[in-house]
Amino acid sequence: MFALGKYGDLFTHTLYMQMKSRLPQKDQVLMQQAANARENAVMAVRRGELVTAERLFAEARVPLESNSLSPESRLLHKSFLEQAEAYLDYHNGDFDRVYTRTSVALAIDVVLEKEYGYEILHIHRIQLLHNLVRTEARHMCFERAIELASQLLAYLEGALEVLPFSGFWGSEYVVRQPKEVVAATFAQITSEVAVILAGKNPQLASSLLAVFKHNIQLQAHGSHHGHPRAYAWFLLKEAFVGNDIATFLERASHFLAEGRADTPLLWYATVVDLVALCSDFDEPCKRIVKQEVALNAASWKFLPQRFFALLGIHSQVG
Repeated sequence: MFALGKYGDLFTHTLYMQMKSRLPQKDQVLMQQAANARENAVMAVRRGELVTAERLFAEARVPLESNSLSPESRLLHKSFLEQAEAYLDYHNGDFDRVYTRTSVALAIDVVLEKEYGYEILHIHRIQLLHNLVRTEARHMCFERAIELASQLLAYLEGALEVLPFSGFWGSEYVVRQPKEVVAATFAQITSEVAVILAGKNPQLASSLLAVFKHNIQLQAHGSHHGHPRAYAWFLLKEAFVGNDIATFLERASHFLAEGRADTPLLWYATVVDLVALCSDFDEPCKRIVKQEVALNAASWKFLPQRFFALLGIHSQVG
């Protein structure tokens, strides 16, 4: 699914409080009603109930079509509605439409950020571009997906000053964001990379990791990164792709022992690599590992559907 939800409660709270202090009460009521319809539409898409989703999106568009919102409220509502409707386009495989809607939302956010003072929407622009990473991967354009993801992460770290999209960019805008929100965003995008790389053959994985490292320098003792656990995952993945088994096992053992925490997809991706590595072991060892994984997977929330096959689990449990 798209990265449509909250990038942490702090992002949501910051945006909500600013809207509450600036928007007319009438607008707030209308926008809340429309937001409920929009969110229900997204959930309907996830369930595959596309007719229901279309009806709910039409309901969410009413405040825009009736011209009942102030200019500021209209921009805010339209940005998030374009993002949400892009998810339906993504589900339908209409990737050109996803890009069109995303471009509209990005342009709106630039206006809101620059002219209305919504600095927090700089993170929303990163979130919109994160959705394009997922779109490129769905379109099987893995190199473009990894390239964009690495650019976003480098930008969040301050290693890249400008992103290749219209609008104003710069490290000074990132440092104004709450550190917790930047860290959560960094982890979300890293998780997207993990899902893309999971199960790829060694040659392709190595090629994609090389694309990634063009923008991000992986250093075992680096101190300037947005999310230490996400960075730790990159290092163990680098060892796995480079067939440095001893280093991978050492780093993976520490990583897995720390639990899923706030990065479950990185934890699951590490288990996928561990299971793949065990395929080279003798039969009793391989069987024990896979049985243990299958037994525990029942309690693993948010495990991507395609990970089941990679883990040797042939039917979804739990």
